[in-house]
Amino acid sequence: MRTLLHAPRTRKRSIAAATLGALALVGSLLVATPAQAINDTGTGGVFVPASGRVLDTKVGTGGFSTPMEAGKYRTIKIAGVAGIPDDGTVGAVSLNATVSGSADNGILYGRPDADTSRTTMLIYNDNAGEYVSNTAIVAVSAAGTIQVSTETAARLILDVQGYYTANTDGTAAGGFVPVAGKRIVDTRSGLGAPKALLAPGKSVDIQVTGANGVPAGASGAVVNLLPINSTASDGYLTPYATGTARPDNALHYAPSVNTSIQAQVQLSSSGKMTIYNGSSTINLVIDLQGYFTKAGVTGATFTPGIGRVFDSRATGNTILAKNETRAIPVAGQAGVPVMGSGITAVVLTLTAAHGGSDGRASVWANGTTQPDTTSINFQTDEIRTNTVTVALGTNGKINLNNVADATNYVIDVQGWYTNPAAPTVTCDGAYTPGSWSSTYPANAISCHYSVAPAFRSDLQLVVSNNGIAVWGTSLDETASSTGDFLLDTTGGINLVSAAIVDETDAVVAESSFSFGLGDWGSADLTTMPEQGSLVNADDVTLSVAPTGDAFEGDTKFKYTVTANPDGLSTPIVESGWQADSWTVPSGQLEAGRTYYWNVVVEGKSGESRAQVHRESPLSTFNTDPTPVDTELTTSDGQVVTAPAGELNSTSAASSTSAKQSYEQEIYTSWTDKYGYRVYLRNGVYFNKIVAKHNGTLKIVQRATQYADSRGNPNATTYQYDTTFYKTYRGKIENIAHYRTIVNRNKDRIDGKPRGVVTGYCRQAGKAQYCPNWLKKAV
Repeated sequence: MRTLLHAPRTRKRSIAAATLGALALVGSLLVATPAQAINDTGTGGVFVPASGRVLDTKVGTGGFSTPMEAGKYRTIKIAGVAGIPDDGTVGAVSLNATVSGSADNGILYGRPDADTSRTTMLIYNDNAGEYVSNTAIVAVSAAGTIQVSTETAARLILDVQGYYTANTDGTAAGGFVPVAGKRIVDTRSGLGAPKALLAPGKSVDIQVTGANGVPAGASGAVVNLLPINSTASDGYLTPYATGTARPDNALHYAPSVNTSIQAQVQLSSSGKMTIYNGSSTINLVIDLQGYFTKAGVTGATFTPGIGRVFDSRATGNTILAKNETRAIPVAGQAGVPVMGSGITAVVLTLTAAHGGSDGRASVWANGTTQPDTTSINFQTDEIRTNTVTVALGTNGKINLNNVADATNYVIDVQGWYTNPAAPTVTCDGAYTPGSWSSTYPANAISCHYSVAPAFRSDLQLVVSNNGIAVWGTSLDETASSTGDFLLDTTGGINLVSAAIVDETDAVVAESSFSFGLGDWGSADLTTMPEQGSLVNADDVTLSVAPTGDAFEGDTKFKYTVTANPDGLSTPIVESGWQADSWTVPSGQLEAGRTYYWNVVVEGKSGESRAQVHRESPLSTFNTDPTPVDTELTTSDGQVVTAPAGELNSTSAASSTSAKQSYEQEIYTSWTDKYGYRVYLRNGVYFNKIVAKHNGTLKIVQRATQYADSRGNPNATTYQYDTTFYKTYRGKIENIAHYRTIVNRNKDRIDGKPRGVVTGYCRQAGKAQYCPNWLKKAV
């Protein structure tokens, strides 16, 4: 028997493993040696049970009717078959792989596509007529396919057990909850099932929920099936939800030995699974490793990964002695997240390499009591694999116990489950959750954040106020992140949200709190242009603000302009209800005349949330008989020129439905005041700048030419603040404050900076709006 278990092959380039429009599973499979990570990161997904055969090379299922060719990959369609959707929502597939008819032993490999690293799905033998099965989870490519390869010519069967959504919005099943290894069935003793042999063609129903630490309503279970076969014939097991049609799925076991085969099994509405036995007579043992919650119930989500965390044959390691228990670090190894990141369990391929005798091994969380369970069974000098899902100890380690003569073991990563804690944000002074301050702050307020280590490299912390992203930073994968930042506020209720998001803006974890500010209903109203101002008849923008306070976001305004000194009768033009300032339509006013105007303001104000109706004092402006061009100047006195190259909401809306590869592409770039290159990307970045914040490309570019807060909030996230002044004949007509935030960390796809995160107007009480004059002028 030749020695197997080669070093994993390396990838060609970084790619997207599955595309979901605005929500995507993104692969980043790094070049690796056996001791390094080859990590396929992606948006965590929930498990959805499904069943069906996607490949059988003997009968043509899956498009192939000849044995696998040694060393050659075949592409297998996954999306759209076996109950798996073909809408881009599949991130990974759980498969039962079965190999037979090989003239030699070998390894079955799987990968999403030719640009990603391979993972070990199964090691098979050359025993004549014997079928070898194992469960494996493989990331699905953007095309909805996977690729598989065997080292020798062989028959290959792939049966679906379920799939993982490429985001956490699964409509069936839910997140994963690990269970400390627990034996729930043993037909030798009558535990959980009748005390009797299971004959060929017979089934046994197993109650899983309501006991064993599994709550009612759980949608699925992860179990290790151990058929104890004392006969000379092999056989197979088919697990499925009780009361449903039995699928073709076949988990094969060997003759005259004990076999371990993990399965992810859907449960019936009453929490039961059925195990069907074919071909042989066995005793059946079932060990529980965890369960999947029902739809909408919190649980850990899955991220596929590829990497080797342990090889007893590697330099510095030693073979495991008889009855030896060894602690093996897993967290922080081979791309697996560190403890504290929210990691709850790992999915491992456990291989016994050339067993020193007939035997078995058990795996469990370090620092906990050894359970009476089995993770793998093997024979002397045999190579066997089994998939194991196991919780980690608080130190990030697992225990491996060898119940055999000295045997080598190899442990590879298939992925992990995470349930990260939500970040926390607190603010100084009176700005505590549920508080209300009637005094509006003159400046942005000081706040602080704390967030656990990231479980993936693409995660960021984004702080929003009333739905507007006002600050963000990348997260550390090795340690908790803490720091300070300045929060722009609005009048009224400020709903502050701190969210961990991935590069597609999918929210991984989130917390929020709110506080209230101001009482504009009792503040003096100041109008612009100032009383008696000289303005261009074709460029008049009217606005109002509460002195020392701020309007709330849903406040509305109705402007009236007349030539009569009473300011009310025979209006020339009325605005109707507006969200903020209003620009009088061109052609409505004549040059060289005096006009009178006021504004009605309606909205909630103060802690009482009383509805307020107010009218501003009567104001006047004079139209210039010989108008000149209106100018825009910035805070350092430079004149802003005529508009060009504006982006509009139509382009933003269409871009957000584009594919992930397009969303990450660079739309344009320019140089900021420090000579640094600023990048603007497509997709969600357009959406943030245009559709939500009403900024244009020119405004964002202009803002990066002026003062930034280089020490706030950190070394890689920069805030550029610019004040725009609308002036006419040297007199200020209106003012707008604009902020652009740029992230200078490298993007995982192309290695260039991630670029503009957000841009928004931030004048008091109008953070969600940019004045019409600014939108039109720049």
